[in-house]
Amino acid sequence: MTAANAEVHRHLGNWQDWVHHTLILTGPEGCGKSTMAAAFETESGGLCLDDASEHEDTELFHLWNRANSEHKPLLLLSSKLVSEWGINLPDLKSRLAASLHLEIGPPDQAMINGLFQKYFAMRGLTISEDALRYLEKRMVRSYAMVRQLAQKMDALAIESKKPVNLAIAKSALVFLDDDQKVDI
Repeated sequence: MTAANAEVHRHLGNWQDWVHHTLILTGPEGCGKSTMAAAFETESGGLCLDDASEHEDTELFHLWNRANSEHKPLLLLSSKLVSEWGINLPDLKSRLAASLHLEIGPPDQAMINGLFQKYFAMRGLTISEDALRYLEKRMVRSYAMVRQLAQKMDALAIESKKPVNLAIAKSALVFLDDDQKVDI
């Protein structure tokens, strides 16, 4: 947890205080919604629905009613804001509008560093502190960029048979910058 998602963690831990016992959590892919939801389910015994925006109105409505009848908190996850879900059922629309909404914003530096470290630890690797400091000043701060850079640095480290160091970080960033310039 960092300042980037502290408010979300605070609300997930205080699910008893949610308006209508429902929280709608939105944020970009890779920001940790599913990881937080798994912990929430374990701790609260509540119900979760990932990619809620992709489900039919009737399915969402029935899940809402089930959560209320069982007196369980309901956590709905989406990469889209509720206004983009295309809800047509008036009762569901009003219930969602009255629910607590939280959006996970862009990652702060502590989150970015933690995500890089987690990515490489899962592969039995580490990323050097000088590589993290270099990227800190030059990369776009987004969850997608963290994922792209981590994958590229991983591939470059395997290819060169070297650890994830400053040279690997520089090469990955240049590669991605050049790749993005081609797409423009």
